[in-house]
Amino acid sequence: MNNIVNKIKSNWFLIMIVLVSAFFRFYKIGDWFTFNFDEEYQTLLAWEQVKNFHPIWIGVSASNVGFYLGPGFTYLTALLLSITSDPIILAYFASGFGVITTLSVYWISRRLFDKTSALFAGLFYAASVFVAYFDRRFWNPTPIAFISVWLFYSLVRAPKQPRWLIVTAILLATALHVHLSLLAFWPIAVVVVWQTRKKINPANWLMMVGGYLLVVSPLIVFDLVHRFDNLLMPVRFVAKFFTSNRGAGNLVGNLPALEKVVSNFFFLKLHTNIQDEFGLGIHGQTSPGYPALIALGAVVFVWLIWQSRHNKTIRLLTISLSLFALAFLTYSAGTVQYFLLGFVALFTMALGRFFRQLPRPLAIVAVIVFVLANTTVLATTTQTQYGLTARKNLIKKMLPYFSDKTFYLTTLSPDKRPYHSSGGWRYLFKAYGKTPSASSADQFFGWIYPDEISRAKPEINVVVSEYPAERLPGRPTAIFQSGVYYGYIVQN
Repeated sequence: MNNIVNKIKSNWFLIMIVLVSAFFRFYKIGDWFTFNFDEEYQTLLAWEQVKNFHPIWIGVSASNVGFYLGPGFTYLTALLLSITSDPIILAYFASGFGVITTLSVYWISRRLFDKTSALFAGLFYAASVFVAYFDRRFWNPTPIAFISVWLFYSLVRAPKQPRWLIVTAILLATALHVHLSLLAFWPIAVVVVWQTRKKINPANWLMMVGGYLLVVSPLIVFDLVHRFDNLLMPVRFVAKFFTSNRGAGNLVGNLPALEKVVSNFFFLKLHTNIQDEFGLGIHGQTSPGYPALIALGAVVFVWLIWQSRHNKTIRLLTISLSLFALAFLTYSAGTVQYFLLGFVALFTMALGRFFRQLPRPLAIVAVIVFVLANTTVLATTTQTQYGLTARKNLIKKMLPYFSDKTFYLTTLSPDKRPYHSSGGWRYLFKAYGKTPSASSADQFFGWIYPDEISRAKPEINVVVSEYPAERLPGRPTAIFQSGVYYGYIVQN
């Protein structure tokens, strides 16, 4: 008993960070979980694996660059859905993984710096509502932060312990299943491998190359059929950047977006929600970028550059952050916030080290203000009206009216897009009610589940709309509401 008490006393910092992280990620978990077009796309791909497992070689497409990610995340999703088809399991996994990432930030910061730096870094990552919002989403970019901090750690350790390059190789390969922003680590990895090459024994070379090829093997199989068009995409993209001069022209245009992410990390406006902050569906009223918070981020970065003169770890951290920022600033196909999730994770470690150097009372007060301010943002979040529970309740209310009938599922949105802004509903009807005979989603996702689409004329039309529908495909016989969503039963 005394040993347990002593362990708690010696690790109360870590316990506090875990509790804060869990609170920010599990509070109202079902009410706030988002299940939109992107989440449904991934879930439908995975559900086909649950129904009829078969090898697949690619997953979802990366945005606007003509590259298909590996199927690793699809397999992970299928594993979770094989436990239960209820997408709430995805919410618990995502939030739990966010807590694990918080622990990783703390542990790595403590190993590379010291306990005080780790405490500050862990609290910054744990209590940022901006980060917690992302950690609540279950989609391919979910592991970006986790992979980023461990890639950084493996590259710091590799010069003295070359076996860490095995971890580096596996993580770089895993990145091709997650998100292309992680390619920012490739230049560092190439330099570290070159500098360390004489220390790498044959066994390590074999495990490095073998581990990498094993993880990317599905993509290799795919590319053997497609003339390596997929894996050569990064080469084409870089060549296009240098030949078109479009990337350089984005430096000024994308800078405000980078500044805004830095500001949002510290504080989001009160009474905001996940839909608005991430531009989901018809929403997009994001928090502004506060000049004082942007200036604080700039000060931290300048301080990092100054400290990197005599500290190799901080130098590598500075380079890593710079490569993420440079890739974001020069990206010409449209930038969004989650491209910087790796940057944000490493930035928390930089913050931990920076606040470690401040006078202790000032640093403690600043972190307390940060935690309290973000707690207030969390407490005033208005996501419940858009979340999974609200959608589930609407389906449950409507179920008695269509449970014994075939039906067509129509989804309507104020912006008139056919499904992108009102995605998620087909799978949710399948999970919580009954599978539609056909639906608005079939135009985009029907190729995934052709065996579930009926050619027979449905008996009724079930209509779902975010906010009251302006025009219905017939006269409704019943009307329901849950959160901002309205449901209508319409006779054909």
